[in-house]
Amino acid sequence: MSISTTALDRRSAVKIAAAASLLAAGGACIFMVDAAHAEDEGRAEGGRETGPYAGRVGFLVKPHNCLNCQACVEACRKFNKTPESRPARRHITKYEKDGEALFVSTSCMHCEEPACASVCPAGAIKKAEDGVVYVDKDRCIGCKYCYQACPFGVPTYSSAAMDKCDCCTLGGTRPGNAPRCAEACKFGALHFGTVDELLAQCPDAKVVEASTKPSFYLA
Repeated sequence: MSISTTALDRRSAVKIAAAASLLAAGGACIFMVDAAHAEDEGRAEGGRETGPYAGRVGFLVKPHNCLNCQACVEACRKFNKTPESRPARRHITKYEKDGEALFVSTSCMHCEEPACASVCPAGAIKKAEDGVVYVDKDRCIGCKYCYQACPFGVPTYSSAAMDKCDCCTLGGTRPGNAPRCAEACKFGALHFGTVDELLAQCPDAKVVEASTKPSFYLA
């Protein structure tokens, strides 16, 4: 497997390792979640959430369905009024396996234990009851500690504050409804919902493993 990237930083390596393990399996629905993760969430038999994270939302990505049409990126940029001069909250990374191009759409992983929130000295990064991690821009002081802490390099910055995916909730999307990126995908490559819903769709989906416990699944 070769990655079509010329320069990789530590955060890129984390994302590539996750995608590489998926692609090495030929894109089949596989699931890798450590026992401690399941116990922490009080997961009952059958994969249903019963503990404090019941109802937690996340994303499920199916790289073999993605055509790199960029509809999810453009929908995100338009709804959140992200100018072309700044990175969009969502982006697509290209990988190659046996000469085949595969694309993975990512944004904030909305981790169960977000490192960004734990290091924020201003208390600007918060976590909603459904697990969506969002930024109170009025409190952000632009220290960039969150960027240093995030294993995926998600936070970006404007002159006003840090910026990242909030599942479109601060823009007016009702909690629990699909954000604009998932709505825009017409090829079944990007899905949003509760963990129960995502695992019902693909019971053996592979959770991206990291110490922050991302709510991001690959199938």
